[in-house]
Amino acid sequence: MVATATAPGITVVYDAKKKAVNIKWQQKVPGIKSFIIQRSADNTEWTDIARQESVNFNPGKTYQFWDTKSAPGQNYYRLKCVMEKGQAEYSPGVIIITGVANHWVMYPVPVRDVLTLQYKGTEKITGVINIFIQNVNGRIITRLRSASLNTVIKIPVDNLGKGIYDIRIVVEDEVIWNQRFVK
Repeated sequence: MVATATAPGITVVYDAKKKAVNIKWQQKVPGIKSFIIQRSADNTEWTDIARQESVNFNPGKTYQFWDTKSAPGQNYYRLKCVMEKGQAEYSPGVIIITGVANHWVMYPVPVRDVLTLQYKGTEKITGVINIFIQNVNGRIITRLRSASLNTVIKIPVDNLGKGIYDIRIVVEDEVIWNQRFVK
C-alpha cells in the first residue's frame, strides 16, 4: 500500500511495506544554498528533520529523503529553501496519512473512463463520504458526495486528460484516505 501527496516542488509518498515516508524534490530555480525538510503534526508547528546542501544549480537533479520516524496518522511535510542571501522560501505543507489501517481499494489504475473505489473495512462509516480529485498542482477538478452505506463508488473520469491525479476521501472533516492514480 502506497499513499502519495504532492505540492509544487515536493512529492511525499508513504510506503507501508518500508514503514517510511519518501520525500522528493527538484531544484527548479538557481540561488538555493540548502534545502531543509520539515515535518509537522498540525501544519502549524514545524520541525527540521533533514538538510541537503545545494552545491551547483542543476535543474534536472532529484533529491530525496526517507523519513522513518513519522507518527501514525496525519503528518505534514514541507520544503524550506534557504537562498544564498539567507532568506527562506517554503513550499506549501503536504499532508500524508501513515501507519494506519486503510480499507479502501482503487481500481483500475491506470484508469480510462470510470474509477472504482471500494471500501473493504468492517467498521461502519459514520458521515457523508466526500471525494476530491485534484491535479498535481493541487487544483480540485472533481468533488463528489456519497452516502456512508455505499461500499462501491464509481467515479466517471472520462472528462480528465491523461496525467497524474490525487484522490482524497474525507469523512466528517477528516482525511481518511489519500492516493495517487494515473489516467
